[in-house]
Amino acid sequence: MISNEVPPKVVIWDYVIPALSVSALLISCIIVSSKRYFWIDELETYLLVRDHSFRHMLIAFGDKFTNMPPLYFVLGWLWARAFGVTELSLRLFSSLGMCVACVVTWITLRRNYRFWPTVVGTLGTFFLTDLVLVQNAEARMYGLFLAVCSLGVLEFDVINRRQHSLTSALLVNAVIHAAIVQTHLFGILYSGAILSAFVIRDRFFHVFRPRVYLSVVLAWLSLIPYVPTFLNQADGGNPRSWIPEPSLNRLIFMLVPSGSRFLSLVIILVLATSAIRFVFSAVTSRHEQLAPEQPSSATEVSLRILAFSFLTVPLFIWIISRTLKPLFVERYMIPATLAWAILLAYLASRIIERGKSQLPEAWCRKLSPVFLWAFALILLVQPLAYAQSLDESFPGMNDAKYGYRDLPIVTAHCHDFIQRFHYSPERSRYFFVMDWEAALDVRSGLSGPQEYKTMDALKRAYPEVFDDHIIQLSDFLSRHDRFLVLADRGYRPRWTAQLLHYPRWLDVRIQSNPAYQINTLGMIDGERLLLVEKVEAAGR
Repeated sequence: MISNEVPPKVVIWDYVIPALSVSALLISCIIVSSKRYFWIDELETYLLVRDHSFRHMLIAFGDKFTNMPPLYFVLGWLWARAFGVTELSLRLFSSLGMCVACVVTWITLRRNYRFWPTVVGTLGTFFLTDLVLVQNAEARMYGLFLAVCSLGVLEFDVINRRQHSLTSALLVNAVIHAAIVQTHLFGILYSGAILSAFVIRDRFFHVFRPRVYLSVVLAWLSLIPYVPTFLNQADGGNPRSWIPEPSLNRLIFMLVPSGSRFLSLVIILVLATSAIRFVFSAVTSRHEQLAPEQPSSATEVSLRILAFSFLTVPLFIWIISRTLKPLFVERYMIPATLAWAILLAYLASRIIERGKSQLPEAWCRKLSPVFLWAFALILLVQPLAYAQSLDESFPGMNDAKYGYRDLPIVTAHCHDFIQRFHYSPERSRYFFVMDWEAALDVRSGLSGPQEYKTMDALKRAYPEVFDDHIIQLSDFLSRHDRFLVLADRGYRPRWTAQLLHYPRWLDVRIQSNPAYQINTLGMIDGERLLLVEKVEAAGR
């Protein structure tokens, strides 16, 4: 079915607003990169894309310190060859993905809505959602993931505007969906959500387009070569992974882009009411043809079907996480923000049209532009305000606070080790010790086994980088009689594994061993700094 609506009139601001949006995202990324240091996930990206050998990068990628399809790392490796591997360079790669997603979303919405609903939908989603602002300046695959998903939404709209799907359009659709599933493990879920939206939409309009559905399914076959690598990577999460079981609050905050619990609940109620009305309208009008004078075009209805389909993915993951295996991580589901862009644009279009019909014409002509432009400017400065609000101290800058600069430092958490080892001018002092038996202990927390396998894989892939600084505990103790430990808070029986990351090796191998004595020197960045001495060495 072809939409009967005349495409919205394009004005100069249709270019200015996207240009300002791209500028705001890029400037925000630049400011954040000047204030924040790489964390462990970003440093894993750094290690892979800085690899001088593309073949070795792919071999290392297949090990157990990452668990994602290869497209981002392949493109990142090429990017690093051209622009280097600094914090700014790698984060700009992510920010460019966000910029593409923002512009493509603008284009998609503008094809279906007037100017101001498009402004509200695009800027309200990209500039008021913390998830987008955070990932805009992280050297991870989420900018690329959102970009390819936004292209999938645009192609969904393009295909639905044609009564007969061209082979070229289906090939483009297949390539886009292959990119979606090759960027993130959850890509197949969002690709499946688009496929479901195609099927539901076609059922609604009494059409059947098997070639369209097949173009999506065939794209999934690109994952077949990745399956052996995935199985090896997935073993890193056995017997348990770091992801905790999600609460209902986390689902609500994922579904609704709001920092207020009350506002989130209100929006959920509005969303549920809108969904019920939408389904009721679909059932009662499925045998009627959409007339040109109706407020919603066929393509607009199709986009709303897609939006609700996208919002089912976090709900599905939440149910799986509560019943089978925890998988619920908010950034994994960042494409859900595209659903809110569509719904916000739709709601804004209804509100603006209703306001025009109910308010005096003079008010609409004079006050509406002032209010809307003020709103747009407030949204445009949000990425800059977010970036300016951040602050982070140099990793390990306080580690010499209590002296003992000649002693090695063992970090209990892999993030502390990786950051300090990468940035500190005294990197030779830092060690991460491994003890598989202690890691398996449930009291070591959810991340115990996965942390062990991650660090073991990093040393295996890049021995020239880590040398003996990632080391078995027994080997470390045989070489060092006195050392410092940067430890998490001590274990308490009332704490559950989900709330705890604690190195059980410290209790089992050190504190319970009369050959060692431990003194707490003080706190550094919220963690205890311990002095560990072998009794014989302490007596000398």
